[in-house]
Amino acid sequence: MKKIGFFTWMNLIRGLRKRGQGIRESGAFLLAEQGNSRVCKVVYYDDLDSHCLDSGIIEFDGAGYISLFKMCADYGWEVICDVHTHPDYDTSQSGLDKAHPMIKKDGHTALIVPSYAQNKFQLLSGVGIYQYEDDNWTEEQAFKISLY
Repeated sequence: MKKIGFFTWMNLIRGLRKRGQGIRESGAFLLAEQGNSRVCKVVYYDDLDSHCLDSGIIEFDGAGYISLFKMCADYGWEVICDVHTHPDYDTSQSGLDKAHPMIKKDGHTALIVPSYAQNKFQLLSGVGIYQYEDDNWTEEQAFKISLY
C-alpha cells in the first residue's frame, strides 16, 4: 500500500489548486525513498517543465524527465505516483491519460483530482485511482493508497 502524510496531501491539493488557478489542469509526481511506499517529496510538473500547463491541459515535455530522474538518482528516490487535476467531477481517465502514462512502469499509480483541486478539503474519497500493469490501467480501490 502506498502512503502519503495527511499534511503532505493537503499541501499537494493546495499546490495543485494554486497552479491551476481554477482554469487549467495541474499535476505533480509523488516520490518515495527507493523500496519504500511512503511519499517523501512532491515535485510539480511545472517545476520541471515551466510551459507544461500553458495550454490548459498538461503537455509535459520529455526533457522534464531528465531533471526528475537526476533528482531521484541523487537522493535515492523513485516516482511511485503521479497526480493531476480534471476540470469537473469526472475522475475517469481520458483517452490521453490512458494512452500516455506519465510513468510507464508496472505498479505505478495515477491519481486524478476533480474540479481543478478547488475543494480545499479534498481527501482520497472522490479521487480517481489507477494502477498501471502490463501496458494497461486498472481502476483501484482507495485502500491501495492511504493517508496517514
